Amino acid sequence: MYGFPRVKRIRGELKRSEIRNQVKYQLTTREFIQQRGRTTYRIALEHILGMMECSDAEYIRHARPLFGGSPDPFGKPYKIVTALMHLVNEAGVIEQHGVSFYTRLSPAFAAHMESLLSEGD
Repeated sequence: MYGFPRVKRIRGELKRSEIRNQVKYQLTTREFIQQRGRTTYRIALEHILGMMECSDAEYIRHARPLFGGSPDPFGKPYKIVTALMHLVNEAGVIEQHGVSFYTRLSPAFAAHMESLLSEGD
């Protein structure tokens, strides 16, 4: 099994959880969480300004510097624009403002996330 760090105090009710290619994705009624290795990215749904499918070329251009030579080939590439994101690693919590976060989501995960985002409008 993968050794993901435990996410403390998950906010909201857990709606979906997936593990693909050593990446863990969680979606609650209040936040999106992605874990890759010892790094956790947390984005509150209320801070998401937009979510759109992007091209593979755009995804690779932005994801390669973060994730190395071959980013996750599964799912479709998405760009999530957010006003605030928390990056959690062994050094602590880093709060980032005005972030374009690139990830790959399964079609079912993306649809569920889009429905939760539309409920918040």
